[in-house]
Amino acid sequence: MPEIRRDTQTGGQKFSQFLYGISLIFLAFGLAHLGWAVWPNATDAVEIMVPVGVLPGAPAESRFSSLADYSLALSWPRWLRVGEFGQIKFKIAGKVPGEDQIEEDAVQILLMEPSLANLQVDPSGRTQVNLARGQELSLTWYVDAQTKGTYPGQVVIAFGFYDADLDELVSVPVAVVDLTIQVMDLWGQGRGLAIWFGAIGLALWGALFVIGRLLQVRKLAGR
Repeated sequence: MPEIRRDTQTGGQKFSQFLYGISLIFLAFGLAHLGWAVWPNATDAVEIMVPVGVLPGAPAESRFSSLADYSLALSWPRWLRVGEFGQIKFKIAGKVPGEDQIEEDAVQILLMEPSLANLQVDPSGRTQVNLARGQELSLTWYVDAQTKGTYPGQVVIAFGFYDADLDELVSVPVAVVDLTIQVMDLWGQGRGLAIWFGAIGLALWGALFVIGRLLQVRKLAGR
């Protein structure tokens, strides 16, 4: 009879160790999914200086000019997870020249248009903003990543000037920034599913660990 008891205890101990081993697998599974889902996105950025004066890209014989020394900063996500929203951020700040170089009520018309192949950008199309003297401005566009892939695109930054002869607004580009955003998944899963499976993995790890521990305590108590 004592031998049978020892065999039973050995079998129970092996089962507890088995549960511990399985729980560690679920722990690794859960941490891998949650880690991928919350890992910070990498960002690319550029800074561009636009000096005061006639713009190089202005039509010949025109006097279309930058009204200040502008500093432009543009940033965008290098990669996104499927089901995630990214942000394209733009900031412009101008150093206003002396009073004798610019009219006090002069306005700089800013035109912005980001575009990505087969990737939705909100708001879409061209954005037009009037910049007053010394005004700083920040703009944000949202990128909806729904399908895995690599998406090239560009952001066109321009100043607008009213042409009385043509009776229309003329766009003069000051910068064209090429960008690429990669959308990734984890074994075919987007961010939402990765979080869900990660939580399930941690829950199963906790449950199996507790069960294994209880079995071990009972075996020790029954000696």
